Amino acid sequence: MYYNKGDLVLVSNGERTTTCIILTTSYTTETEKNYDFYYSYCLEDGLYGLVYGREIVSVVATNFAPDFEFESELFDTNYTYYADLYERFAYFPTLSPSPDGDSESSDDE
Repeated sequence: MYYNKGDLVLVSNGERTTTCIILTTSYTTETEKNYDFYYSYCLEDGLYGLVYGREIVSVVATNFAPDFEFESELFDTNYTYYADLYERFAYFPTLSPSPDGDSESSDDE
């Protein structure tokens, strides 16, 4: 089951049960077993952290705090610099010559 941003959920790791506000949409890892997780805010501790979907026991209240404000460098990072580097400096060598016979390695610029 997927949860929405702002939902108040009951979370248990088997030892401790807490209530958390879901702050992001679901993120999923692609492995043998798909794990979905959410970035959340724990009301009891006042701490931010990850909550796995399998740890969520139930929804206490839907749309509890949809406008909950939080600041995180992780979500505010501007990735255009890295995209620009990739576009300008990515190099993929070819193993076969180009169809027109020109060799890319003969460029003496």
